[in-house]
Amino acid sequence: LIVAAAAIFINAQIGYKQASESYQKIEEQYAPAKDASGVPVIDFNALAQTNPEVVGWIYAPGTNINYPVVQTTDNSKYLNTLFDGTSNASGAIFLDYEDNAPGMVDQQTTIYGHHMNDGSMFNVISDTTDQATFDSIEYVYYITRDATYKLRPLATKVVEDTYAKARTTNFEGDDGLKNYLSEMLDGASAVASDATDRAALATKVVTLVTCRSLSLSNTRAVMVLTPVEE
Repeated sequence: LIVAAAAIFINAQIGYKQASESYQKIEEQYAPAKDASGVPVIDFNALAQTNPEVVGWIYAPGTNINYPVVQTTDNSKYLNTLFDGTSNASGAIFLDYEDNAPGMVDQQTTIYGHHMNDGSMFNVISDTTDQATFDSIEYVYYITRDATYKLRPLATKVVEDTYAKARTTNFEGDDGLKNYLSEMLDGASAVASDATDRAALATKVVTLVTCRSLSLSNTRAVMVLTPVEE
């Protein structure tokens, strides 16, 4: 058992290292510079040559989140495939396959990422169930070929993995989105001080979804963000 556990640990570390090096290389090659606001400038033409399924880039200042976003015809491929196509448990950050690319088209844009034990991918999103960690993330940027969206966290809530509303693209009725956000705020683990006012005015949101942990695999941490400006 000790040998088996050691082998699993070593394989995991090798996987973490492989994923880290891959994404670091991608950042250095395709997002080496930042604009006057400190937001990465992305070479989408070059990115698309490496992976034509790229649709955007997500960046959260002060965190490790600085990754390309992909989309394919299902929500399973990139669970175990890096952006460069390598098989790896870290996977990639990906847009829900039912969303209209490149995102920020539907009422809700849902983006997924793993909760990795080395702190990579969307690990910090799970940590924002703590109010202090939530408050430490002031803005998140979603970058596409045509626009850069500046987003503010609204709330983070723990939900069951079967909670379909977290990936609903467009809600029924004039108050559909408003009702969904009200439901998200009810019982949320962390909430912005002005969340109620922003939720009432929101016409679009970005939702970041990740697992809580391996031991809580049936739950998801869901952070909802509203756009500040485009």
